[in-house]
Amino acid sequence: MSDFDVIIIGGGPAGLTAGLFLARARRRVVILEKESFGGPVLNCDKIEDYPGFGQGVSGAQLVGEMLEQATGAGAEIESKEVTEIENFSSTRSVSCTDGSTITAPIVILTGGTHHRDLGVPGEQKLKGSGIFHCAYCEGGEVLGKIAAVCGGGDAALTGALYLSTLANHVYVIDSAHSLSATAILQERVRANPNITVLNDAKVAAVVGDSRVTGIEVVKSGGAKDLIAVDGVLVHAGTEANTDYLASLFDLDDDGRIKVNQRMETDIPFILAAGDIRVGAPGRIVAAAGDGAIAGTTAEDLLKQLE
Repeated sequence: MSDFDVIIIGGGPAGLTAGLFLARARRRVVILEKESFGGPVLNCDKIEDYPGFGQGVSGAQLVGEMLEQATGAGAEIESKEVTEIENFSSTRSVSCTDGSTITAPIVILTGGTHHRDLGVPGEQKLKGSGIFHCAYCEGGEVLGKIAAVCGGGDAALTGALYLSTLANHVYVIDSAHSLSATAILQERVRANPNITVLNDAKVAAVVGDSRVTGIEVVKSGGAKDLIAVDGVLVHAGTEANTDYLASLFDLDDDGRIKVNQRMETDIPFILAAGDIRVGAPGRIVAAAGDGAIAGTTAEDLLKQLE
């Protein structure tokens, strides 16, 4: 007999929602998370586009309520990092860094993503010395100073707006011709005198010896500028947390997994949901929706197996 009916790998909104649905169906389900349950959502100061919270909700509050609801329904949670999944005829075997192995007929992958690096000179040398990925965690580094934000999506502009309350000025550097963030965020940024947006521009290098002192920016025509900044918030896209799955799946360029409308992968009884899948919109509410679909599909599959 398997240890569980379903193993969920990843404790973000998709994983917690899938766990909730399966626990309410009275299935034996465990959610494995290698870091903090909730993932990057925990670092969101205010989420404004999740239904049911008219004044917005902090990431910590939202995750706390999701976690309480899933575990209250009966889902088990464990802090473990998965290293390998073996696919057998009647069960899936999940190996972890602590040497443990857990089995279940169905596995749901909800491991989410991590921030992509800029891949420019100076970046690796100055990581932790002015280069960061979380405005709310490390924004204090630019208090009363000058900050740069790389990216033009929702995460980048939300970070820029927060940093504008701390820094003397914020530069938003976006390689696209126009920002891709939600219109309301663009409106707030454009109306903020403390933020300057530079479109059609790319950061070519991060400058500094022991700490960030500036960025080299290349504009669309090839002209280069050196902008003095004291910190760089990087939101240059994301890559899926799927390195350990490379031998199982044909991943896309961002490490994401192809699924059908039921969140089923090409491997029977292994599902994928949330930002880890191809085509994910990168929204918390969408990840939760994926988790609901994956949980429902897993329940259907369990009934078929019975």
